[in-house]
Amino acid sequence: MEALIVAALETYDYQQVTRLLKQWQLSEPTNPLLRLYAAQLQEKTNRLESAEKNYLKLLKQTPNSKVMSQARTGLQRVQERQVGQKTSDLEKARTIEGGHEPAILAIATPTEAHQVQTIEGVAKVFNLDAYTARLKVPNAGFRLHRTGSWGEISYYRKALQQVKVPTLSAKISEIKSLQIFQICYFETLFPQPAVICKSADGQLGKIAFSWAEISQRVSGQLPIFEQVVDLGPWGKTKHKEQIQDYAQVVDFHLPRRQIVLRLCDRLYKYQQGIEITPQPEINSRILWNQLTAKISAATNSPQHSEFTRFGKGALEFIKILPPVEPNLDIDRRAPSDWDIAFHLYSGLCYLNV
Repeated sequence: MEALIVAALETYDYQQVTRLLKQWQLSEPTNPLLRLYAAQLQEKTNRLESAEKNYLKLLKQTPNSKVMSQARTGLQRVQERQVGQKTSDLEKARTIEGGHEPAILAIATPTEAHQVQTIEGVAKVFNLDAYTARLKVPNAGFRLHRTGSWGEISYYRKALQQVKVPTLSAKISEIKSLQIFQICYFETLFPQPAVICKSADGQLGKIAFSWAEISQRVSGQLPIFEQVVDLGPWGKTKHKEQIQDYAQVVDFHLPRRQIVLRLCDRLYKYQQGIEITPQPEINSRILWNQLTAKISAATNSPQHSEFTRFGKGALEFIKILPPVEPNLDIDRRAPSDWDIAFHLYSGLCYLNV
């Protein structure tokens, strides 16, 4: 039987090989040579993933040195072909329209039932060990995984989706082109909200909309840093930066109008527009909490609030991205990459969710 299979493989008679393997399986289902020739058939018919699995099983399970040697050689051939195919596919992906534009790719949290499948998928696509792949998969929200050209990001997004890994991706130009309006104050809240807002170029205007137009809300806390003086070794003073407070930000996505309304506790004019509470001399934190409570009661749109985890991971990527204007006029001692990270987070939600 073995000689017949070898001859059929050499003459590319793959239908004959399939028939012979089925016959052999009936008489010797546990023979390691059966799996070896099945792997060779899969290799020759471009079912590389199946061939790789069979070669790996042989290396783990069979004590036969001859079979192990052939399995090891076969595995090497398959992996070399996979690398070549990946290189070719990446080059092809870069030729798509806009393929050289900078872009970002994020991995989203899988359901609990798909946690293991997602980790295995990430390991396979990026050739990682299981431990490293597990670190790439977030426990909540989503995590920025890599930057690159749009063609490259599109290739990896497709590869991840094929192994059931949830992803988000976007061109930086798409995120930069989002129309962001900073809310100065609500002129009315019910029954139809209307806001006085400021465009990216500083123009003031009024936008009236309905609560039903909001497809989703995106919220986050942005750290506010201050320079403080601390005592170092030997009583020497030293200046360092530490978090003193947080700015609260909520984005309202209105996709039908192709705009985002951005609300920030540090920029909202509490003394103008609607009366949030009749009680005098209440501090801005209480006013903010009451305002957002009223908004939450008015809209049942889904809310994405896992920004902090995303932001911490995104900071290391921002320096290698093209300049991104965060469209957030928080009064800071110095610009903060946290503002840009929130803009990327909201942009990914807008373009993918």
